[in-house]
Amino acid sequence: MPDLGIIGFERSGKTSLFNAVTGADHAVGFATHTDPHIGMVKVPDVRLDRLSALLKSRKTTPADLQYIDFPGGGFGGGKGPAPRFLQQLSNVDALVHVVRAFDDDSVPHPHGSVDAARDIESMALELTFADLALIETRLQRIATESKALKPGERAQAEREVELLQRLRPPLESNVPLRAVSLDAEERKSLRHYRFLTNHALLTVVNVNEADAGRAEAIAADFRPDDEPPGSATAAVCAALERELGALSPDEADAYRREVGATEGALAQAVRLSYAVLGLISFFTLSEDESRAWSIVQGSSALDAAGKVHSDIQRGFIRAEIISWQDMIDAGSEAEARKRALLRTEGRDYRVQDGDVLHILFNV
Repeated sequence: MPDLGIIGFERSGKTSLFNAVTGADHAVGFATHTDPHIGMVKVPDVRLDRLSALLKSRKTTPADLQYIDFPGGGFGGGKGPAPRFLQQLSNVDALVHVVRAFDDDSVPHPHGSVDAARDIESMALELTFADLALIETRLQRIATESKALKPGERAQAEREVELLQRLRPPLESNVPLRAVSLDAEERKSLRHYRFLTNHALLTVVNVNEADAGRAEAIAADFRPDDEPPGSATAAVCAALERELGALSPDEADAYRREVGATEGALAQAVRLSYAVLGLISFFTLSEDESRAWSIVQGSSALDAAGKVHSDIQRGFIRAEIISWQDMIDAGSEAEARKRALLRTEGRDYRVQDGDVLHILFNV
């Protein structure tokens, strides 16, 4: 299950957004010494609902996303995230930075004034500081251990040193590692370090309710012209979305239309989380259960088999595949076979968003 860590300075509205997305009801402004809030979201997918209804499945299981709300007091010291949260932050799959752009005299900004551009830059510096500190620590450790290394190990350590030293200049220029040009092998090696600026990043500008109808225009003002892959910028009124959570979906949608807000916090969070993580969904169907699975775009049928179960991946033979729309149009698997809509693919087939997979295996 992908994890997304919600970060931001104090009184930015992080927990309000977390509550709106996950349906939780945590008090805002929780203390730095408190453990992060954790909430799981079932990903709404009308395609899964229609497929499950078609098969009359006894169980419908959406894909999951997990959001982790970190205390705002863990940031703002100019030295990176608080040490007690650094490991947890390193292990998430993406960061969601909530940036305050709303005015409220009863909720003073910790920096004395509301300035979203300043806070975006300040948070970028905090994450960059953490990555530079990690590079220095690793270089010092390699230098200490290098004399005891065997020739083959020493050559590998030298390659690691060369890469880490090459990462310093962009970080010192406040260029996140997700935007640095690296080859596939170098990019793969970065996963081991879990650099914070290498994480996918969703920046959420938290606006006043009066600006909810201008959310996309506001987001565009803060969206970099050269926004790199794995990044996205959006705007939302978290306080409004939290209040709308108490209404029925129809009532909430009606009020959003009234104020000009086009998309709810949950739908927007899921859509953009999938986008920055590069995720797509595929489906497995049966009368017992119809289920959605999230997988990184470009993954193979063998990778998809591993998402379902390691035994299925180990014994993979082939996959029968049909698009979800073709299955709906056919009306049944038997009719889809009659129309020759199902095709057989091998382990290297690249799974497409909305594919329905029936994986044949033998263990």
